[in-house]
Amino acid sequence: MALSLGIEIEAVALRMLSPPTSLPSAPNGQLSLIAIALERADLPARVYRPSTTRGSGPKYNIWNVTTDVTVMEATSGAFELISPIFDTASSDWRSHLRRCVNAIGTEILWKSNRSTDLHVHIGRGMDDAKFTLEEVKKLAISYCRFESAIDQFHPAHRRMDNDYVESVRNNNLIRNSSLAQVYAMIQDADTIEEICEIVNLKEGRHFHEFKDDQVNFTSLKKHGTIGFRQHEGTIDAEKMIKWARFVLKFVNAAINNPLRDDHGTWWRL
Repeated sequence: MALSLGIEIEAVALRMLSPPTSLPSAPNGQLSLIAIALERADLPARVYRPSTTRGSGPKYNIWNVTTDVTVMEATSGAFELISPIFDTASSDWRSHLRRCVNAIGTEILWKSNRSTDLHVHIGRGMDDAKFTLEEVKKLAISYCRFESAIDQFHPAHRRMDNDYVESVRNNNLIRNSSLAQVYAMIQDADTIEEICEIVNLKEGRHFHEFKDDQVNFTSLKKHGTIGFRQHEGTIDAEKMIKWARFVLKFVNAAINNPLRDDHGTWWRL
């Protein structure tokens, strides 16, 4: 079964390009111009603001343009794009993403900065498919094993002393444990919630309140996805695609690896 994919792009809009004009001062006006640019490229979109938009959340069959308070910029213009859910059985998601980036860049001067992120959310598939407990165990073990290697793909500000992309190995339950002990704890978990506690629990917070790790397993409880949050912000579609393809391959490799009851499969890694 092919995995499903969602992408969140954080960026800063600076001004309109054609004709060169300043952005509206009101956030809704800024977001509307981005949504209009997407609509002109035949990419259905809407402005979504959680405090004002009625309904349960973003519409995952279109692009959602929203604000993001975590993006720091001297001027206004910070925003986030939330993609539709893509079926990775087809390569159409790549062309769709390229069209989105091109549509915005054609009409709006925009940029990323050190405070922006690129988030990739992976689901088990379309039609509300869910990861099994065994698959989540494999993913958690795989990431704990290869986190330090994956760190090398990213600049220092995305892996060191950053409260928004903390190491999963730096949490309360496993920071002082060996890899073999971590593997055993994860493999002995009886529920997905227990795995979330092992890899995402931080001091003073329940794991439902904490998502600022390099990989967020807690989104499984709300959205049925695992969030890969480490990549720095970018407005380069090819960089987005490259990272998303890596994450998809990583997840597929993890869930297709045998998981033995005696923990031995993972201790040898």
